[in-house]
Amino acid sequence: MNGIFAAIDLGGTKTRVGAVLASEPGRVVLSASAPTVREDPDEGIKSIASLLREIVSDVSKSTGGRNAELLGVGVGAPGPLDIKERRLLALPNLPKWRGFGIASALERELGVRVTLENDANAAAVGERMFGVGKEFEDFVYVTLGTGIGGALILNGELYRGHWGGAGEIGHVQVDPDGPLCGCGRRGCVEALAAGPAIEKAYGRPATEVFALAASGDVKARDVLETAGRALGRGLALVFTVLDPQAVVFGGGMAKGNPLALRFYLDACKEELEKRAFLPAKRDIPHVVSTLGVDAAILGAAWLAREEYLKARETNRHRSGPMPKVVEKPWGKEVWWAHTPRYAGKTIYVNAGHSLSLQYHQRKAETMFFSSGEGTLYLGGEEIPIKPGLSVDIPPGTVHRVTARTDLVFHEASTPEVDDVIRLEDNYGRARC
Repeated sequence: MNGIFAAIDLGGTKTRVGAVLASEPGRVVLSASAPTVREDPDEGIKSIASLLREIVSDVSKSTGGRNAELLGVGVGAPGPLDIKERRLLALPNLPKWRGFGIASALERELGVRVTLENDANAAAVGERMFGVGKEFEDFVYVTLGTGIGGALILNGELYRGHWGGAGEIGHVQVDPDGPLCGCGRRGCVEALAAGPAIEKAYGRPATEVFALAASGDVKARDVLETAGRALGRGLALVFTVLDPQAVVFGGGMAKGNPLALRFYLDACKEELEKRAFLPAKRDIPHVVSTLGVDAAILGAAWLAREEYLKARETNRHRSGPMPKVVEKPWGKEVWWAHTPRYAGKTIYVNAGHSLSLQYHQRKAETMFFSSGEGTLYLGGEEIPIKPGLSVDIPPGTVHRVTARTDLVFHEASTPEVDDVIRLEDNYGRARC
């Protein structure tokens, strides 16, 4: 399979975008980060989409155009999420994004299918497929940082739960009289074991506390051990109910000084094995991610890949081979989505050919050009076509695409209605 699956790791302060070749799913070939636009999700999506287009264009150039086509995008976002509606819910660090339909917004910008997943779930999938999680069929994944997130891999598969909230180890309550948590309850694991709790207990940032513990500071070591035990109490409840094989740790704190991290993890392990009901007494592996920040990117890209293949297979059974290919005098259209609400296709225009001069009465379109050069006639303006160009075409806007070289672009339209008005058909050779 040739093409690119891209992934977006949405954060409260910065967002990372990465590209993974369909032929090499275990390697991030190119990535970049940019500040998250916190105050305006619509502008934030445009910024993220622009960064992603640059990545896709650069990857295509580096592979000689063999992987020009963007096949799908996966998004790892902080929870909780509404997976069914593909919306963000309550994001403490991004309050203006609450309720935002991030997947649909990205689909309008990029013209490909977008898969939304909790960021910890995405990282767990990355670890399961390409990291230390390959060793285990069942494990708990825990992210350690400003917050504490979690995910469950059971029988080799991501387990989301009925409402999509499974694995939230950070909000297991271990001390009803403990400090207030960001979720509104008291004594959650996150309130006792995350970075801010460590900082509050010592009076210095968590990164400094780890460094001090490694250098022999007794108080710093005690603070880390206390935090680790709180996490162990929460994990004990998970192990009593689910009996997984191991715990895999990722996140910013997991990248800290290895010696100091052992103080934290050893205390966690001791508390877990002391408090959990384990019918078969055993040593429970506590392992640290080898993928680092790539875990979420690789996992989100893999989930996008699965969604792409699932859709292709579903459509193959429903309406013949998928994707649906329509040959045209100027090239071909490859349809990858066609619903009453929206349609998506990839359009290949042969060098020296043009599409119709046309407009739509009600349908809005977005075009993303991934390879080739030419000209877009748009409402009286001539726009040079280069890889990475994205254009929104409102209803009633006259437009035509002309290819100087072989041209590939992705088109998403909504609603899917047949309301095209063709002013001129020129299916022969055209001047560019």
